[in-house]
Amino acid sequence: MKISLYVDFSDIISAKKTLADELNRLVIPDPKHEMYRMYPLSQILQPLKKSGLDGLELIVPKIMSDKDIQEIKNITGKNQIPILSIHQTNSDFYNISLSEIQRLCKIADNFAAKVVTLHSDTLGNKLFNKKFISELKKLQEKYRIRFGIENMPKSPFSISKTYSYNADEFSSAVNKAGLSITLDTTHLGQVNSDICEFFKQNKEKIVNIHISDYKKSWLNRTLLLASQTHLPLLEGELDIKKFLKILKEENYQGLITMEINADLNTLCHDANTIKNAFV
Repeated sequence: MKISLYVDFSDIISAKKTLADELNRLVIPDPKHEMYRMYPLSQILQPLKKSGLDGLELIVPKIMSDKDIQEIKNITGKNQIPILSIHQTNSDFYNISLSEIQRLCKIADNFAAKVVTLHSDTLGNKLFNKKFISELKKLQEKYRIRFGIENMPKSPFSISKTYSYNADEFSSAVNKAGLSITLDTTHLGQVNSDICEFFKQNKEKIVNIHISDYKKSWLNRTLLLASQTHLPLLEGELDIKKFLKILKEENYQGLITMEINADLNTLCHDANTIKNAFV
């Protein structure tokens, strides 16, 4: 098991922030972004490393040059915090092409990352296309990575794609495709699914866990907004203690990626909570 932190490319290289980044942060406030403004990256990564952090999941932008990759390598190398997984750009809402997925694989290969996280809703009906899935498997073999298909929230953008958020439909689609899973605990909570049961039923397929807590609200259940989602551990309604206990009992060996909207002290506390659960 390795503990990771979900981090945006433009938080590592602040000069690369775009208007889309700023607008996204206005819509979904996250104390992490303020943290990156306040402190040099080393003053963020080193306390997290002492708390148990092993590496990062990098959210890549639509355009990422070789120079950008080398700059991130220099920063993470200096801090001895590797990139463990690559996450597709969040600007792809409706569709992701095979060429874009291949680009993500090349970036993963540059960092020696072994997992590439893809959104089930942007894959869409291609999840059921045998030819497309065959191409994904060729990419997995070529780049020696595994695609972790992420269960998504029920949202205005995905409401018709029930296989992207309904726990049973999602796991059935990914299993039939022969791919692996990135389990997002908040997204399962939002659709009223049991995170512990989902893990036990799909443990052989799960390579990455986006861990956070969740609290039911009218805004996230009825209006399908992101309010009260991706909370710090033990600040919501999910049975995080039981979940971590099951991960230990089942000897889970994948990534646990903190996708938590919180400040540095809280992130350090949550990393330590995860680490201690496996002692």
